[in-house]
Amino acid sequence: MVGYIFALFFPEKLAGIITLGIPYMPPEALQQLQTLPEGFYMRRWQEPGRAEADFGRFDAKTVVRKIYILFSNSEVPIAGENQEILDLVEPSAPLPSWFTEEDLETYGASYAKSGFLTALQVPYRSLLERIAPPNHDPNAPIVVAPSLFITGEQDFFFNFPGMEEYLENGIKQFLPNLEIIYIPEASHFLPEQFPAKTNQLLLDFLKRNNYYRRAEAPLCRDWVGIIAGRAFLSRISRDLLHLAPSDDCRCKSRAIAPDYRGYGLSDVPAEPEKTSFADLVADTATILASLAISKVFVIGKDFGGMVGYIFTLFFPEKLAGIITLGIPYMPPEALQQLQTLPEGFYMRRWQEPGRAEADFGRFDAKTVVRKIYILFSNSEVPIAGENQEILDLVEPSAPLPSWFTEEDLETYGASYAKSGFLTALQVPYRSLLERIAPPNHDPNAPIVVAPSLFITGEQDFFFNFPGMEEYLENGIKQFLPNLEIIYIPEASHFLPEQFPPKLTNSSSIFSNATTTSASKIL
Repeated sequence: MVGYIFALFFPEKLAGIITLGIPYMPPEALQQLQTLPEGFYMRRWQEPGRAEADFGRFDAKTVVRKIYILFSNSEVPIAGENQEILDLVEPSAPLPSWFTEEDLETYGASYAKSGFLTALQVPYRSLLERIAPPNHDPNAPIVVAPSLFITGEQDFFFNFPGMEEYLENGIKQFLPNLEIIYIPEASHFLPEQFPAKTNQLLLDFLKRNNYYRRAEAPLCRDWVGIIAGRAFLSRISRDLLHLAPSDDCRCKSRAIAPDYRGYGLSDVPAEPEKTSFADLVADTATILASLAISKVFVIGKDFGGMVGYIFTLFFPEKLAGIITLGIPYMPPEALQQLQTLPEGFYMRRWQEPGRAEADFGRFDAKTVVRKIYILFSNSEVPIAGENQEILDLVEPSAPLPSWFTEEDLETYGASYAKSGFLTALQVPYRSLLERIAPPNHDPNAPIVVAPSLFITGEQDFFFNFPGMEEYLENGIKQFLPNLEIIYIPEASHFLPEQFPPKLTNSSSIFSNATTTSASKIL
């Protein structure tokens, strides 16, 4: 139940869901349980004081013993009028064969410490609590991601009135991609009764949905990643840390996600206004050298991709491949062309020393981050009016994107409260026209011959820059001849945060297909 409520509030965070014993039940189904007899165990345990008096006659270990015996049966537990729930278990009744005295000792000691009050409050006394996001349609699917429900046919819950019919004909209204597995001989305590079978079913489901790597596969090379995020914050790239090598190898996956100088937990340079792309490339090379990593796979988000491409110019022998998100490789003349956009274009405004500082300085760091995430989630290129600042393009009442939580905002805001925005303005905006290339480099020659992937959202404002669509179709492969491009129609500029499972899967498939004996830099 906690899992399904989580899915309602954070659908963007959900890759899939597996539940055991109790399926998703809409509010009206939970309400219907109240029509069962007064002695039904849930109704009894909802009464304040009733279960406390029942349980209080025994020590915690005996209560656990009786509960395991009672709920291992296939009958729905219903007590008589002058009978308590635990009286349904005879004192001489044996434990189930799969539940050992050692298990009982462990569980009993746990409840002796915690008591049973919280366990009675949630779920039983909170069962009819209505929890749903604002404006949620109660008849709409609550999980469209892959889902699995495993139940034992000897589970008393399976024998609730109408449950079998609901599982056959009703539940897929709410979970359209649900798979159900019935285990004929299993009781309510499926994981304890059949641990090996349960684990195998879970792993099979994860494997079918590309979330699991075989542990029995042969050992291969280490796999390292360095993640360069839009704000060069390691937190932004957290979902990419789960990229793993292909299914035919078992690797010690390593990912490096640095906060570049002046960002996040890294120190602000003594002279942040002098920071350059070259500094960030040098930092990347230093990290690799310190770890004795000879070959890497680079993944860069937004302007982090520019760091990645400059790195490839100077260290082509270290590159196994490169993935960039949101911003493709752009040659110097394309970057110069951005200067022809209107004076209110956000990059031009933020290149002016002092202009963004004054704009940002009107708000605390958290509010600045909030406005930036709202603004750059739109598909329009941000251009302010003559007497308007960039952050004024966002109305104070505008909501955060649904996939960006208040917790995310707190984290990012705290990070920028520590570091300030000066380095972030210097790189990329005020260093954008910096010319960086090895000596004698032909500016028209390919900069990456290794496999490369660019992923962009069709709702990304950057995709709507003048000439960008034409460049991606007909120009970019002059510089990256082995480039693959993936377009995600509904995605905005903040692709990793908006669609982490989709992004991770696309990146993983690409990197698995192209990696040989390389480490990885993301």
